[in-house]
Amino acid sequence: MSPMSPNYMSPKCYPLLAWEEESVTECSTLLHNIVLQDHLSDRWRWLFDHVTGYSVKGAYHFLTTADVPPQRGLFDDVWHRQAPLKASLFAWRLLRNRLPTKDNLVRRRVLQNDDNVCVGGCSYPETMNHLFFGCDIFSSV
Repeated sequence: MSPMSPNYMSPKCYPLLAWEEESVTECSTLLHNIVLQDHLSDRWRWLFDHVTGYSVKGAYHFLTTADVPPQRGLFDDVWHRQAPLKASLFAWRLLRNRLPTKDNLVRRRVLQNDDNVCVGGCSYPETMNHLFFGCDIFSSV
């Protein structure tokens, strides 16, 4: 049914959830420098071999003959199969600053601006860095 038909009902629009707003912001940031051009078509590009493109043989050769092993990301070690899923999820959320600390709750408009003081009573703003690395009470845990 087309939008011009008399029986068409437009989809309902709901406000985005806080995590959806963050995802939209991240996506917008990633796409900020992308310029679309009408005269060029989209295509995949293998960065390690611009001439012939991707091949399993080329990828294997790159991985086995590289002088320096490929850089591992900070998040690669979080998803280790021997770590409990709860621990991996917690570490992933911690590294991406996605834990419900008071500064995140203020940013998501769950708490008021003046409700961001650390629960440890140290009078510092409760941020992920403060709780886990700087708070005299909680960082040792």
